[in-house]
Amino acid sequence: MYSGRLGLVIAAYPPDRRKRDLDNLLKATLDALVHTKIIRDDSDIDELGIARREVMPGGRLVLRLGNVSAMQ
Repeated sequence: MYSGRLGLVIAAYPPDRRKRDLDNLLKATLDALVHTKIIRDDSDIDELGIARREVMPGGRLVLRLGNVSAMQ
């Protein structure tokens, strides 16, 4: 389980070209990380980035998570 000062970078590959708000992905993603005990609490995330990537059938989120000091 990750804890402490964390950074998270999300690459979002949508399943199609429909309009989507990237910020809608954040809550469910952070809640899933807590629920699966990958992180202790989403309040531990001090740095957060998200970027839309190219369309990928089925869609995909690629996450990079680590301690803030290790990600700089």
